[in-house]
Amino acid sequence: MSDPTIKTILVTTDLSDEAVKAYPYARGMAKAFNAKLRVLTCIDTSIQLGIGGSIEVPVMYVPETIAALKEKTIQQLKEHIQTHFPEENPEFIVRESAIPVHHIISDFIKQDNVDLTIMASHGRSGLARTFMGSVAEQVLRASTKPVLVVPAR
Repeated sequence: MSDPTIKTILVTTDLSDEAVKAYPYARGMAKAFNAKLRVLTCIDTSIQLGIGGSIEVPVMYVPETIAALKEKTIQQLKEHIQTHFPEENPEFIVRESAIPVHHIISDFIKQDNVDLTIMASHGRSGLARTFMGSVAEQVLRASTKPVLVVPAR
């Protein structure tokens, strides 16, 4: 049996309003377990399917664009943390990869000794779920550690 002690809590975010729903749980659990809190966001560097959801105009990132996107994401994440985690001062991580986001999160959980992951589910259904998938569901299936999924709605 593995050690159920929770020392490190990971909260994932895409910086959306839905992701914010998981934050109170992350703050509360970190406080309750006196655990280190880490905040992870991902930048998908694969070929994107269009601007504004259009599949007619493919978008390819060049290295300069990825660097600018990462810089902007880091700034947004810092502001997000100052707003939503003013007392916790969590470590933040920005990962970029062409692999699907759920793989990035699952790999991070395995490689960085995360004891508990907390994430919001966007609650998509129908075609949106078919095309965008469920990152939370995929992480839940792949993780060997506990994952708390908070419904966004």
